[in-house]
Amino acid sequence: MPQTQTLAGKGDNRDWLIKAARTGYAARGVVFLIVGYFSFRAAFASGEAMDTEDAIEVIAGSGFGTVLLAAMIFALAAFSAWRFVQVVMDVDGHGMDAKGIAVRGGLLVSAFSYGALAVFAATLLMGNGGGSEGGGGGGPISYAYEAGFGVWLTYAIAAAMAGAAVAHFIKGVKAGFEKYMAIPEDRRSVLKPVCQFGLIARGVTFLVLAFLLATGAAGYQSGDTPGLDSALRAMASWSYGWLLLSATGLGLIAFGIYSLTEAWYRRINMPDVG
Repeated sequence: MPQTQTLAGKGDNRDWLIKAARTGYAARGVVFLIVGYFSFRAAFASGEAMDTEDAIEVIAGSGFGTVLLAAMIFALAAFSAWRFVQVVMDVDGHGMDAKGIAVRGGLLVSAFSYGALAVFAATLLMGNGGGSEGGGGGGPISYAYEAGFGVWLTYAIAAAMAGAAVAHFIKGVKAGFEKYMAIPEDRRSVLKPVCQFGLIARGVTFLVLAFLLATGAAGYQSGDTPGLDSALRAMASWSYGWLLLSATGLGLIAFGIYSLTEAWYRRINMPDVG
């Protein structure tokens, strides 16, 4: 009996961490549903494409904005923490070979990215919201430019973005996400292609952003580096850009659905934390 209680206690510890991770996936899904919707709308109207911080501002300005914003702060922080667990504990078994290190490096970047988004949401909740990532001030690239090595850091980030794009393309085309999910067979025929489309669309935004970073590296000023909204605006400016932007907007909506699917069906191998 004492052993059963100990195991139950460990299960309880894991249960709330697993729920926090799932909440984080859901929060990411909501953010990208908003970004995708406004990107799609911007392709046909005089609207502006937005980034993830803009999506948080939309949530903050909605009905019950304070409550929703507080929930997003918790959820995004939980998602960031889960990413750190994935990196440090290697719960998905990526290993320490070149591919595994690259994947875990991408997860680490994601951890910092969503952690920063949680901090941004917290500043909004406290009434000190800043600008969006596409045109805001500060950030590691801006600080690097001020220190004199921003060009090389920008090239490195562009290369990482291109790598992330390739990884998303491969994961989408091969449906590599399926080995981490337990999607019921009766829903798989619908959710699988939606998730594939979402991953490929996310890869497209990474690729465009890598291009923008690499081609503009020598000319950026402090706080002038592009973000997701910049990549979407760049698409809109190309020939038939409205078509690409609308497709990408739908794809980011699909990526939001992919994240919600992860929230519900992902196998989360949470390590015992005591």
